[in-house]
Formats: sequence, C-alpha cells, structure tokens
Amino acid sequence: MNLLKIAVCLFLLSPALYAAPFECPQKPAPGAAAAEQAEDCPWAGVARLLREKADKNEQLGPVFTAHIPALLAQLDRDRGNSAALKLWGESINYDELAGGVIVHPGILRFIASRAGTPGPRDRLMHAGLEHTYGYLFSLLPTNFGFKRARWVRPDIESGLNLQRGSAGPSPSEGTLFSNITCLAGNIALRDDAAASALLDAAAAHCAAPLKSFSVRKTRLSETVELAGGRRVVLRTDFVPFTKPAGGNAYLLVYSVYDSAPQQAYLISAFPVASGFVQNALKPAGLGPNKPVQTRYNAFVEGVTGAGKLFGKREVSGRDK
Repeated sequence: MNLLKIAVCLFLLSPALYAAPFECPQKPAPGAAAAEQAEDCPWAGVARLLREKADKNEQLGPVFTAHIPALLAQLDRDRGNSAALKLWGESINYDELAGGVIVHPGILRFIASRAGTPGPRDRLMHAGLEHTYGYLFSLLPTNFGFKRARWVRPDIESGLNLQRGSAGPSPSEGTLFSNITCLAGNIALRDDAAASALLDAAAAHCAAPLKSFSVRKTRLSETVELAGGRRVVLRTDFVPFTKPAGGNAYLLVYSVYDSAPQQAYLISAFPVASGFVQNALKPAGLGPNKPVQTRYNAFVEGVTGAGKLFGKREVSGRDK
C-alpha cells in the first residue's frame, strides 16, 4: 500500500501529467479585439493552462517544465542578475483601454518568486518581469493586438538590425529579461550615473550585441515638481528603425527619473508607428504648465492617480 501511495504521488508530481495538448491558436470570441496567430503559440496555450491551475491554487511549475522548460532556465539565470532587476520600476497589471487585467496574478506571483523578487501587491508588479515574461502569458485582447506581440514578432530586431531572436523569448544568448534590460537601458539610462552603474553590472548577463547598444533618439521629457522639492521626470525615448518593420518605425522606451531614490528606472519598451510618434511630439502639447500623467501602465508614487498635475513638456534630440 505504501508503495502504491508513493507511485500515485510521483505521478501527480510528474510533468507528464501537465503535458496535455492545448488549442493554440484558439478561435477568437465573437467581437474580440484581437485574434491569436501562429506566433502566439505556445504562449497563449500555456497561459490558459497556467490560468486554470492558478484559479485552483495548484502548482504552476510542472506546466512550465512540461511545455516551456527553457523559460524556467531563463528565470533562474535572471535570479542572479540583481543589478538588472533594480533597473525597473512598477507597473499596473490592468489595461484601462482594454478594460481588463493584463496577466493572471497567480502567473505573476510564480514569475516573481522564480526570479527572486517580491510578488505583486494589489495590481502593482515589477515592471520588467511583467512587461517581458508576464506579457507572454497575457490573454487580454487589445485594439493593438496581444501584449506579447512585441517579443514574438521580429519588428524590433528587424528595425534595429539586431540578431534574430535577441529581443525575443528564446534568445541564443542572454535571457529575454536581461536582453531587453540592456537594450532599453542603453537607450534610456546612460545619462543617469546610478542607473548606468547598475547597467554595467547587468551587462554580463546580456547578449553581446546589446551590452553597449547605442543609437540616436528623440526624447520627450515631462517634468513635475512635487511637495518637498521632489522632482519626477517621465521620459519617452523614440529610436527610429533603419527600415519599417511590421507597420512600425520606432522603438519606444519609457523610463522615469525620480529625485527621491535619485535614480532613473525603466517601465516599458515596444515598437510604434510613425503616426504615434508624430502625435506624441505635437508642438501644441509642449511647453510649461502642460498636463502631465504617467502612461503605459506605469505606477509612480505621488504621480499616478494623483489628480491633475501640470509641468514642463519638452523635446530633445529631435531630427532636424
């Protein structure tokens, strides 16, 4: 009897039990804002399995092991990259435009635990882990497609002449999180001494071409002065592609400088079309006493949800 119990326990813990086939791409619901494509697989299918297990408070590890073990290995390597983990702020796990939670909180808890960071608190999550690994498992359709599109499509790599896969979920060198940290960090954080030092320490974990990636950019800075002399600058960098890719022409990198911790940090990165950039940089929106608010699901204490804030919006590095 004891041997039988042991055999049953081993079976229940076996990854084979979690390797059941899944439908991917899945047929969209009527009126859905986006439909799954081949590029969404296996991520969307695995996300549905993970959601089912998380809803039942069951272990998620065996699902990862059965279907995407390489991603577990990436998370384990990122656990040792504490410098990169310190280069990101917090993100809100809710998309107001789409009207839904972006990633199942149970999936985010597993990712955070595996990478060695605190799990989500309410709807707030480590921005880097959510916007990279977390977005792979988002099932929320939006008018811009699924959140994972930025990583599973080659737009960023093609547009910036990067090695194929280096900015994706299955890189031959580095990890998705570390590579995006180096790519976005070299674009947005080199003007900040504290962040730059962390970026140097994080570079050992990144793919070689991304360790010192440098490009021209246009920056939109939105500066607000808060109580106690605290200054917050919301920075949006637009890096032009060498050629259009997937309807996109720029890489957007969103970061924040906060005088309280005296360090700049990353929030998000994704490709955008030319029209998006032109709208963001309209002269009518620039100057002093302009409305300022956080964007792209960023959470900045004292700014996000703080009501109407006004500050200076200015552009630097614009192409002549």
